[in-house]
Amino acid sequence: MSIRGAGRSWGNKVRDRRFASEKWTSLRQRRIARVDDRISTVFSAVKIESSSIWRDIPEAAFRQHLVDLEKQCNAVPIASEVFTSSSWTHVSSQHKLSVEEEQQTADDFAFLVAVNEGAQSVSAVCIEENTILSEGLTLRIAALDTTLGDDVTQALKSICGHLTKIANKTTQTPEDVEEVFQDIVALHQYRLKGYMRSCKWTKPKHLALSHKKPLWKDFPSLLHRAQHLYTKKEKQMRQQMESSISSLALLYTMYEQHEGDEIMQLKHLVRATYHFCINHSTKDFVERLLNSVGATPTSQVQAAINQYRQLEKIAAYYRIATFLARIAVKHSSLFKSGIAIDYLKPYESTPTTIAHESWAHTCHVHAEVQLAVHYDLQSSSAETLRPRCIGTSKWLCFLCYSFLEAHGRFFPSKTHGKLYDQWTIPDLVEFDDETVARYRDVIARIDSRVLELDGHVFWRPEPLTSRQDFALIHKDDGLVTGGLNTGLSKLALSDSVEPTKEMAM
Repeated sequence: MSIRGAGRSWGNKVRDRRFASEKWTSLRQRRIARVDDRISTVFSAVKIESSSIWRDIPEAAFRQHLVDLEKQCNAVPIASEVFTSSSWTHVSSQHKLSVEEEQQTADDFAFLVAVNEGAQSVSAVCIEENTILSEGLTLRIAALDTTLGDDVTQALKSICGHLTKIANKTTQTPEDVEEVFQDIVALHQYRLKGYMRSCKWTKPKHLALSHKKPLWKDFPSLLHRAQHLYTKKEKQMRQQMESSISSLALLYTMYEQHEGDEIMQLKHLVRATYHFCINHSTKDFVERLLNSVGATPTSQVQAAINQYRQLEKIAAYYRIATFLARIAVKHSSLFKSGIAIDYLKPYESTPTTIAHESWAHTCHVHAEVQLAVHYDLQSSSAETLRPRCIGTSKWLCFLCYSFLEAHGRFFPSKTHGKLYDQWTIPDLVEFDDETVARYRDVIARIDSRVLELDGHVFWRPEPLTSRQDFALIHKDDGLVTGGLNTGLSKLALSDSVEPTKEMAM
């Protein structure tokens, strides 16, 4: 090898070593940078965890406690229960609506918002009163899925518009209620047919395998129950009740065969069902039916109770129309300037690996919790009064009830007692220190209650999650039985239809 060649070789080695040294330095710097990033991430995570509402009780532990309890009681740890506002101490002299009126109005609007079936359409509503500085009302609406169609939003606007018009009139007429009722039935015609399980109803996909018979075919069992609830001395009362049931049953059977104006027919049925439900004889019959139930009702008695509950849901559409019209008149100053409607954007679902059911992989923020969080993020205003109630299309689940009870700022009106372990509370960066502390306390209270129930529960059947209990919410004096039958005969469908032999009672 020549000296020149050797020099090139040595020079190459020097350059290679320099390159290797630079490469090592660069690699070392990158490693240090990655370590710094990891340290930064760890400190960031610690910072996030320290300000989390789940700091004291990790969400994974909370959720595992729910699943453990769920397995012991068919996911129904407590019985259904209704509470009175007198037991709730947060009374305000500034509100014009009483707590009962606010709760019922919110419940009714939530019922109207829930046009579709399924958990995604379960709705909650707050009634926000404006003060003397800016009179009026705001409906604050939440749901798991609030992607409401134009038909729903327009119908709600129309209903609110009718109520504003009623409030501004010096003299109210029956036509005022009819306008509200027309909009309600038009909006809920599909849901009504579903309650009836009508042959005119197209089943949704999730009910494709359900084979429940149409509601009109259940009337004979209701009639049969009447024969066992009265003594021999009460023969006249029994016959009157049987006549009332038969009259209503005939209208339902006629509807199934009748072709014509669907909305008009449904209005006839709803109104007739409403008068049936508020009748004194019916109330007495239902009370006897419920009192005849032992620890475990027979399938026949339970079927009769369930049918009556379905009739109450159908009747509710006319009750809501009359109630909202009365409230608009009684508190006209709140309705005169119009009703604003605001829809909360639902939170995105979050993944979970802890659940009772194998198909459950996500957690959701229920509509009631969405509303509570919304108002906790709002600063107090001289122009609006914080709502005291959250109206719901279904009764409160066990966790929403427990949440509202621990939260303390909303009246928890009723619960069906069922536990849904996919329930959660949003952990928001917008929460200030005071709110974070309050929510940690709420979580601790709920968790403590769950642990107290653990080992002290028993198997319960699936509860009715939505009810329109006329015994609880209707204050009308009702009608005498003779008046009911007369009213039902006047509400016959426009064209007479001879029932088929199969449909005749």
